[in-house]
Amino acid sequence: MTVAAILFAACSDEAIVGSVNDEFVHMTIEANTVSTRTALAEDGTTVQWSVEDEIAVYDFQTSKHNFVAQVASDGHTTFSGKITAKSPRFTAVYPYSLAAENCTSDATISVSIPSTQYATLGGFPTDGEVCANISVAKGERNLDGSPASITFHNVCQMLRFTIPPYADGQISRIQFTAPTAIAGKLSIDYSGDKPVTSIASTDSKVITVLPPRRTSTFAAGTYYILTAPVSLAGFSMTSACGSKTYSLASVSTFGGQAGRVYNLGCIDLVNTPLITDCHHIYDDMNELVGTTLTVAGAPIVGQPWSVEIKNGSKVVRSLSITGDSQTSDETDSSWPYIPAGNYTVEYTYITSNGKRITTALPTSLTVPAPTLTLSVDAYTAHSKYEEGNISGANECDRLTVYSPTAHLSVASSLINNSNYSLSYQRTINGQSTTSTDKTNSPSWANYTNIPVSGSLHTLSVTANFAGTQVTGTKQVRITGLPANFTPPTEATGWTNDKGTVNFNSDHVRLGNYSLSQPHRIKNASWFNIPSGTRIALDYDIVLHRAAVNTTANVKMGDQQIVECTDSKYNNDVHNTGITQATLSANVSSVTCEGSYGSGATCTKVYKLYFKYGTK
Repeated sequence: MTVAAILFAACSDEAIVGSVNDEFVHMTIEANTVSTRTALAEDGTTVQWSVEDEIAVYDFQTSKHNFVAQVASDGHTTFSGKITAKSPRFTAVYPYSLAAENCTSDATISVSIPSTQYATLGGFPTDGEVCANISVAKGERNLDGSPASITFHNVCQMLRFTIPPYADGQISRIQFTAPTAIAGKLSIDYSGDKPVTSIASTDSKVITVLPPRRTSTFAAGTYYILTAPVSLAGFSMTSACGSKTYSLASVSTFGGQAGRVYNLGCIDLVNTPLITDCHHIYDDMNELVGTTLTVAGAPIVGQPWSVEIKNGSKVVRSLSITGDSQTSDETDSSWPYIPAGNYTVEYTYITSNGKRITTALPTSLTVPAPTLTLSVDAYTAHSKYEEGNISGANECDRLTVYSPTAHLSVASSLINNSNYSLSYQRTINGQSTTSTDKTNSPSWANYTNIPVSGSLHTLSVTANFAGTQVTGTKQVRITGLPANFTPPTEATGWTNDKGTVNFNSDHVRLGNYSLSQPHRIKNASWFNIPSGTRIALDYDIVLHRAAVNTTANVKMGDQQIVECTDSKYNNDVHNTGITQATLSANVSSVTCEGSYGSGATCTKVYKLYFKYGTK
């Protein structure tokens, strides 16, 4: 706050001294000019004496004498009283009530600056009923009784402040606090041409200003505070308004010269705004569409103001407000959504003096994290089977996770806003992939060669939208179905218990005439099918030159699915068809084996196609 100064008293009054008797002398002090002491005129600088103003006159012989003002109709003012006849010189102090009882010399004048002052609209403050504008003068008696001239000097400085119209009748008390003593006993050394003042550092640094006598609040308008004429390196003022207290402070240096007015400006009742609400908005589909917040508490009632929500130097929401409060909703074109985190809130207002003030709320705004969901989907042959879509299941690849997709509960309008970042991380079978798809419904390529597992595979997708992270999962099963052995090749992992397998171009042969014991082909890593699963086996098996009771069978775990028997010698039996069964236990291996005797016997396998059966 800048404090301006104007001169408020720079005029002289003359005194005429006359003789009354041998003990006392009647003295009349005449103010020959319309000048200021107790009442400010409308211009705020010219002052006039008032009827019955009292001054203290010291003659250094007795205690102070009381002189009373008389004001004629033409504005001519005189002060009349008595002093000791032996006194060749005197000192006058206004007002009488604030002057010390005694004064022994020009260098020992004392007055009291009241620490409680009653304001007067447009005029000097009072000490109760008496104007507190302290002035001093000194003079000498002429032996021939002719008039002697004296000059009054103001010994206080005056601080002017204004109650703005909107605060009319609201303020009940103002407390002015300075960094140094400003009220109490003021010592005046008047040994020179002009008075020199000093005040003890232990005296009061606080002046309390109350409304005019017989009123309880300040009316709008201009008021004054009288202080010791000291330089003030800043000040603070508090205004009591009902149950609230308002503060005003300045760090500028001003003051130090008696007889001057220093303008403190308007005593604005500055409120600190509040963020009364901040929450996120969702549409009918529970998708995030923005953030709303409400700011309340105009800094100065009736004055326009604005608010900025800032993340560092970046403004994420701004409001221009004309009333007490305003709600900012998700229609903000640049930042409809405010990401979770802490933000600085700065507000700007115009004072009654027209000064633009920008300040920050003492505490930051904490925006909560939004409630987001991320649904993840994908399917496998087994999930199609569980849905009852048997044909769809058998059309799937045995090791593929199909159509991995996700849906983030954030509106597309936010996703496409360049102010917000979005990334996805996908993980399955220990492998992770990151993407920056600008969509709330991303889809990705199928996952192939996912291994058969006894447990469910988890497809995990994590979305990070504008710093808020949410994860969704989908569990899928890879069973190894459907699997087609038409015919198997060595690369498929078929082995036998002897370590030798006879592969032809269109079939695999189990056993031959040189072997005299059963021959088995196994695969223990292609399947892991839960119990209760309905399977169908499409097979094509030939028993060749079989001995009596030669057999070939297919087992899933310990459960036999197909058995082929040839009871005739030197005979080919062609076995084909589709067999369905419900697994009684979990299956992790499939066995195709032949049982035969000596000779050129064998089992030829042309096709084994394991698929899902009809439920």
